[in-house]
Amino acid sequence: MEEEIVFDRSRTCCFTGHRTKDLPFGGDRHYTGMRNLISTLYLAVSDAVKEGYDTFISGMADGIDIICADIVGQLVSKGEKIRLVCAVPYAGQIKEHHTPRGAYLYKTLTERFPTVVLARRYHQDCYRERNAFMVAHSSKLIGVYKHKTRGSGTLQTIRLAERAGLECRIIRLDDQNVFYMK
Repeated sequence: MEEEIVFDRSRTCCFTGHRTKDLPFGGDRHYTGMRNLISTLYLAVSDAVKEGYDTFISGMADGIDIICADIVGQLVSKGEKIRLVCAVPYAGQIKEHHTPRGAYLYKTLTERFPTVVLARRYHQDCYRERNAFMVAHSSKLIGVYKHKTRGSGTLQTIRLAERAGLECRIIRLDDQNVFYMK
């Protein structure tokens, strides 16, 4: 969508989290642990709505971003007066969705909701720039994090949000074994 998007930072929340391969059971929703994680995210988003947040920014990556974007879409369909803004790091990001479900959600959500495309094509810093955009326009971050031996974009985004003074609601997979139940 080509439209100017106006943000009220005090009522805007963004999402961060790992890709599907790093989620419990590789993101397989057939396992209780993954369904628990999605339910926890649903509650976190619902709580943010109750706190007065009405705009949610998703980076639209495979994994937590698309799960959270879908949750916002479901709440809109149920009548919540909220909106999703899709912050796409580069045109063509849809190719990174390796499952039919992920590609379908990406296409459907970016067509249904306002979308900001930050770069015409992929470049080394496009994800970092997307994350900075989300943090700059938000006052709250909902994230899913698990410790990784190598750094991650998720950890970088959380640190950026903390430095910017955002309220952070982080679901730590390492500390909450309930997500690992089969």
